[in-house]
This record gives sequence, structure tokens and C-alpha cells, in this order.
Amino acid sequence: MRANLIVPVLKGSELWGLLCVHQYNNPRRWQLAEIEFVRKIAGYFAVALQQTEQLEQNQSQIALLAQVAAQERALARQKALVKITNRIRQSLNWEIICQTATEEVRQLLETDRVTIYRFNPDWSGDFLFESVVDGWKPLVGVFPTIADSHLMENQGGRYAANETFAIPDIYRAGHADCHVALLEELQARAYAIAPIFEGDHLWGLLATFQNSGPRQWRADEVELLAQIGEQLGIALQQAKYVRQIQTQSVELKQTLEELQQSQLQLIQNEKMASLGQLVAGVAHEINNPVNFIHGNLAHVNEYVTDLMALARCCQQTKAQSSEDIRAFQEQLKTVDLEFIQEDLPKILTSMKFGTERIREIVLSLRNFSRLDEAEVKPAHIHEGIDSTLLILGHQIRACSDQQPVEIVKNYSDLPPIECSPAQLNQVFMNILLNALDALEVTTQAQVNSNNSQFRDYIPRIWIDTQIYGPDQVEIRIRDNGIGIDEANKTKVFDYFFTTKPIGKGTGLGLAISRQIIFEKHGGELSFNSISGQGTEFVIRLPIQLKK
Repeated sequence: MRANLIVPVLKGSELWGLLCVHQYNNPRRWQLAEIEFVRKIAGYFAVALQQTEQLEQNQSQIALLAQVAAQERALARQKALVKITNRIRQSLNWEIICQTATEEVRQLLETDRVTIYRFNPDWSGDFLFESVVDGWKPLVGVFPTIADSHLMENQGGRYAANETFAIPDIYRAGHADCHVALLEELQARAYAIAPIFEGDHLWGLLATFQNSGPRQWRADEVELLAQIGEQLGIALQQAKYVRQIQTQSVELKQTLEELQQSQLQLIQNEKMASLGQLVAGVAHEINNPVNFIHGNLAHVNEYVTDLMALARCCQQTKAQSSEDIRAFQEQLKTVDLEFIQEDLPKILTSMKFGTERIREIVLSLRNFSRLDEAEVKPAHIHEGIDSTLLILGHQIRACSDQQPVEIVKNYSDLPPIECSPAQLNQVFMNILLNALDALEVTTQAQVNSNNSQFRDYIPRIWIDTQIYGPDQVEIRIRDNGIGIDEANKTKVFDYFFTTKPIGKGTGLGLAISRQIIFEKHGGELSFNSISGQGTEFVIRLPIQLKK
């Protein structure tokens, strides 16, 4: 280099570099115009540097703003999705869900129309729900069924593969003329569509239309549409389950009502069966004194007739005529007056005893049923047990051909307890009847086995009562019958379980008894049993019912 021209390049007030001009072949005197020209070039270069830096900063800011905007849109989309999802899940009604979804999506995407389209079995379809801006004609209930040949032939086409589809302008999408004509009928210029699946089956489509002009759909808008379509599919499945549950609920309710009716009928049958046993026992108990009274009425009638005849003769002998006296003596010969004087008082005493026995049975029957008393009231347990035993007197005596059942009572001094006396008497009867059945089977088995020790066996029922704890009473009813097998102990209180022959028991007695003790009185009913040795039922009842 023989000559140099160097001009500083300033970026603002900072020296960024140098603009150098070199002369190699010979010396050179730089003219002022040349120096000024280079200075201007250096100034232009400095301005270009500043503009380039500013452009880079602007581009960075634009990129940052675009990133922030994308993040804000993503956040807004997530918030909108959460909002729409929550709105959808707040209702189990499919119609409300669809109407809410179309309205929310239209407002969020600021489109002219959002619709829900359902496929028919032949893959034609109908618009079921929509949200549309005023001024555009509705499609739901107006537009006819759409028979799209492509969708019908391909059973949903791309949507069956769970694809979304967005078109910014129907006139530049390359659609067939018939497809464009259909979209024009729908007043759509741009559209985006997402599938709705019911499980694995394509149920329909969620479509949004821009009717006013073309629209470039953003990726996040299409993604939001797809996510809402997915949520609608979940809601559709839930609505289906709800309908199934509601249908099952109605069916279960009907079944429950039928079972309750059947249970009431079975309980009624059980009560009628118990009533039959009760009536048979009462009839037998009353029959004996009634037969005795009826049989003696003929003798009493004969005695009274004879005595009346003698009375008439006595009235006639007041005249003291010989003829009347002879007639009285003849009448006296035909009447065994001495026997009548001895036998008539005995007959009347026996008849009185018979009537008292009948009155006692009827009184016990009234005490057993408690028909004239309130359902819940203070009552003496012993009265209920004694009334039940009196009514079961025939069964107690008829239990064994050899000898009647021996009843051993060990009553403690119990206070009246708050209860339903009629229901408790039913429990006592059920337990005692089971004990009598067990004793009958035991005695019959010993008779059939020709056991030499049979004469030593006495069928017994022990009934013990006592105070239990601070606020309960306890009743124990024990027998020395056959007992309960180990395999049957867990089934004793089950409904319809019975070891009795067909026609002799329904299996409801102990189940109903436990229900009465546990549910109606807040008490306990349990049992202990040893096979071959007997069974003991234990009843514990509160003295005062809990309110």
C-alpha cells in the first residue's frame, strides 16, 4: 500500500470499525471531495448497521410476542376446554350437554355456527343440535337428512380414523361440485370438523362453520375442536350409562316392590300358618270344657225336669187331699232325689270350672294378640310367655305319645319393658314351636331306635328370665331336643331356611323373629346349640326403647 484513506464507522457514539481505501501502485493525494464521499459512505454504513440491529431486535421481539401470544392462546384454550368440560360434566342430560357445548364453542371460536351431526345406521346423517348467529337460517329440524355418498360408502371416511379436517375456503379446497353445492346450502364458506366417538364407534361430528367469508383456522382452534369432540364422546358414553342405570333402577325398583309384595305375602302366609296352629290349639283347648259342658247339659236338663215336676206336685199337695198325696208319692218314686241332690252340685261345679277354663283361654288369647292395646307400651314379659304357653297347651301335650313336654320356668322379678307385646309374643311362639318340633323329632327317633333308656328321657323346655346389665332383660328358652347341626348354624336366621319337611315350615319364623328383636326393639337374638343335646335361644331386650 502506497496511500490510505481511513474513515471511522460510528454506531451511534461507539466506534464500530473503520472504512479503509488503499492505493497500491503509486502515491496519491486524496482530494477533499473524495474524503467527504468516503465519510458519507461510512455514515450510510453506520446507519445500515443500526437499522440491521434494530431489525434483528424487532424480529426477536416479534418472535417473542408470537411465542407469548401462542402461549396465551394455549392457556386460553386450556381454560376454555376446562370450562366447557366442566359445563358438560355438570349435567347428565345429553340434550343439555350438547346445547351447552355448541354455544360455548361458537362463542369461544367466534364463528357463525357450531353444530352436532349424528350418523344414521346407513351412514347418512342429521343435524341434532346447533348454536348459530342471528341472521343465518337454522339447520336443526329444517335441513333434510344428508346422504353423503363418500361418507356412506366409506362409513365415516377420514373421521372414522379419528382425523380432524379444516378448510379455509370451500372454493379453493378442490371439492367436487356436488359437495360445494351442499356446503353452499349450509351457508358455509369455511369449516372445521372433529369426530365424536361413542366408545370405539363413530357416533357423529362436531362442526364449526364460518359463513361470512374464508377463514384460516389456527392449529390450536382445530385442536380445541378435537378435544371438545372427545369430551362429547365421553359425555355421550356417560349419558348412555346414566340411561342404563336409570332403566335398571326402574327395573330394580319394580323388582324390589315385587319382592316386598312377595315377602309380605310370605310373611302373611307364615302368620296364617302360625294362626292355623294357634287356632287348632285354642280349638282343642276350648273343645274339652265345651264338650264336658255340652255332655252334662242333658243330665242337668233331666235333673231340672224332675225337680220341676216335684215342685208342681208339691204345689198341688197344699190341699192335703189323699189323691194329691198319692200322686206326689208316685212322682217321688220316679225321681232319685238323693242322687240328684248329690250329683247336681258336682255337675254345676264342673261346668263352672269349664267356663272358667274357657274364659282363661280367651283372656290368654287376648293377651297374646294384644289387639286392644297400643302397638308400643310397657308390658310384662312373663304375661306374654304364659299366654303363649297356654295357647300352645295342646301342642305341648301332643308332642309325645309317651308323656307331655315338661315346662320348667325360672322367672326373675322383671320390671315392665317398653315393647310391642304382640310382636314379642310372636317371637316366643316361633321359638317354642321350633323347640316342640325338635322335641317331637327326638322322642320319635328314640322310640324308633328301641332305646332301652327311652323311659329315662323326659322332653323339657326351660324358660329363664333375668335382668341383664344396667338396662336390659334377658330371656333364655332351652330344650333338650336334637339340637342344630354344625353345618346349619350359619343358616338359622336366613330367610326361607328350614330343616322341616315340605309343607310344615316356610323358614320365615326365626328370620322374622330376629327382625322383630333387632330392628323393632333394638335388642339381640342369638342361640347356642349342641347337636344331639339341645338348643338354647337367648333374647336380650332394652327396658326402654331408644328414641
